[in-house]
Amino acid sequence: MKKHPRIENITDTLKKLLPNSNKLDGYDSIIDFVISKVVDDVTSYTHIPVEELPEELDKTIVSISMQLIDSHQFLVPIEDKNNDVQSLSEGDTSVTFKSPATVYTELQSINPLSDDYATILNSYRRIKR
Repeated sequence: MKKHPRIENITDTLKKLLPNSNKLDGYDSIIDFVISKVVDDVTSYTHIPVEELPEELDKTIVSISMQLIDSHQFLVPIEDKNNDVQSLSEGDTSVTFKSPATVYTELQSINPLSDDYATILNSYRRIKR
């Protein structure tokens, strides 16, 4: 698999914007995974080979990566995550948690190319032959 020519710059920028303030052990792995996934998604959507991605898309890749990390709470410690609570009640206190399958299904439905990223990527998109 070919490597993005400016992957180090993208990684450095993302790490500056989302520092490891919670001192997570897997921080570097999470950052690397997210950037790799976003680059793959961008190349798949635009039909541009990874080594040919224009430098102008680097900031978009960083922005999509930030959104993906925030929406999936990848850098939030497990004890602070709240996406598995389905309902709360006050009288006699009742808490219902979502099943892991429900949480996974909801995460899969999130479109990482939102916030008008599709419009930006469309201006670079190539027709697949």
